[in-house]
Formats: sequence, C-alpha cells, structure tokens
Amino acid sequence: MNIRFAQMRPEQREVCAELAARAFGDYEYFSAYVPENRRRERFLSAMLRCEFRVNAELAAFFTASTEEKPIAVAMLCSPDYRKPSNMAYMKGGYGKVFLRGGIRNVSAWNDMEERALQPCRSLPGKVWYLNLLTVDPDAQGAGLGSRMLQEQLLPYARDRGGETLCLFTNSERNRRFYLKNGFEEFHAQRFSYKGTELGNWSFRISLK
Repeated sequence: MNIRFAQMRPEQREVCAELAARAFGDYEYFSAYVPENRRRERFLSAMLRCEFRVNAELAAFFTASTEEKPIAVAMLCSPDYRKPSNMAYMKGGYGKVFLRGGIRNVSAWNDMEERALQPCRSLPGKVWYLNLLTVDPDAQGAGLGSRMLQEQLLPYARDRGGETLCLFTNSERNRRFYLKNGFEEFHAQRFSYKGTELGNWSFRISLK
C-alpha cells in the first residue's frame, strides 16, 4: 500500500476528526466516562470536531493517506502551545460535547485529563506533546502508527529544536506500542469513575 505522509489540509479536518472518533470508539480513556456505545459515538464526534476546529491554527496536525483518503491522523503541540480558553471551546461547539456526553461525565473526564497531563507539564526543556495519534480501525495492525511516529512526528519535533516528546495513555495496548517505539515510561497513576478503574501512564522520548 502506497502511503503518503503530510500535514493535514484544512479541507481534511472534518474527515480526520471522524476518523479519530471511530478509532477511539472502545478506548478506555473515553469508555470509562461515557460507557453507552451510541452516546459515546456522538460524544466523540462532537468533541473531536471541536478539538480539531479550535486548535486548527495552534497545533500541528498530520495525516497518513492512501490515494483515496486519510487513514491515520496525529496532533502535536509545541513547547509554546497554550490550550485555548473555555470561551474559545464554547464558541467552537463544546456545548454539543456536554449535551452528547452528559455534563457530569464530560466534567469528570476533563478533570481526569487535566491531572493526567501534569507529569508531562513538569518536564524541563523544550518539550513537545503528542496530543493524538490514531489509525483508522480498518488499517490497524500493519505498523502504520509506528511509521507515522518514526518517519513524521519525531523528525518534525526534532527539526524544530525539540528536546523531548511526551504523552500519556490509559491503554495497555498503547503502553506496549510506545515502549516498542523507544519511549520511556516515567510516571504511573490510577483514576476511578463510577466504580471503573483506569490506569494512566506517561511516556517520554529524547529527541536529541
């Protein structure tokens, strides 16, 4: 399969947001907070469309595509990245996120994400943050995520003076993926919501 790596074009934004929503459908990071499948689908679609829209000019988005369509998408945040304000998110459509996921569920998820980010924020130096890396479910298992990471994302951050790339995950499968790709696990913690326990692991890799 011929794969082309590139930065995401504006006209691809909605398609890539929906790709990510499909890929995250059974991810523990979301299913623990919005357990009902159909409701979670609607929540993910609204949340990722908003996230891509609000960060379009602030973060770097990447795709891996066949001739027909994108089959993987990633979002990188530079050391200078600052999360948009709550007002910016509301203007970007976050009201639909609360409506579709439930105010209590989404608020608890936002709180978990904020705490999960703290280990990465504590790292010194020029730290890039991998906010998202996901592959279309129909294209998973062929090494595309590793290729995108090694051939596109790490070089991009390194070429722009990055010293470290970090991220967190709540998935054992993703945990193995990042260890396989040379990352170091440097922090672990656990979260609980409505009786569901959720592991959380922070990773980093040197770009020097």
